[in-house]
Amino acid sequence: MSSVLVTGGLPLLVLCIALLFGPLPFVVRGYLRAGFGPAKARHWTRPATLGFGIGLVSAVALVTMVDARLALGAALICLLFVLASIDWQWRWLPIEWTLGVIALGVIFGLQSGDPLQVLVQMVVPASALFIMRQILLWALRKEAMGLGDIWFVLGLGAFLSTSQSFLLIGFAALSGLGEVALRRVWGGRSARDTAVSYGTHLCLIFVIIRNFPTFW
Repeated sequence: MSSVLVTGGLPLLVLCIALLFGPLPFVVRGYLRAGFGPAKARHWTRPATLGFGIGLVSAVALVTMVDARLALGAALICLLFVLASIDWQWRWLPIEWTLGVIALGVIFGLQSGDPLQVLVQMVVPASALFIMRQILLWALRKEAMGLGDIWFVLGLGAFLSTSQSFLLIGFAALSGLGEVALRRVWGGRSARDTAVSYGTHLCLIFVIIRNFPTFW
């Protein structure tokens, strides 16, 4: 029983804390604005946020009761969804949620039996991406990538091999460039239209790599 509580309870606790302290209303408001307009979005944001948060936590709790070993993956999917959504809507990766992904990565490492290897998988790609960011910052005199992306890659690296993490970084950048190209074809010329929601692409490519590991 104690093993089930640790295996399933810790990821559920991480998710609850992340949702409680993170900007979940911004995600909900973004979807409500897109579907119903600004006025209804303002009116329904609070109750919809409560319902959405309870739904996410309840889904992971149900998975935990069915099979506690799946709780970590379910909690990770929930965090990936809200991160992909808020980065797409607002170009923002909140530290509360990226830290949640890192916490799940640490739990995964402790459960794997080889935490040192998982730590290396986390640190190496994130450090390489940070160095690349600093070089671009020095060369271009402007920020080409936010620190939120670095924290996010640090967490995602726990669940991938080092080579897969570098593929994740590269393919997410390519799909981001594809996003910019499509926006320009559709006529967008504003800074928002040409900015890349890199975190959203990291989420999408990560899910593909995790579900089709033999292709990578």
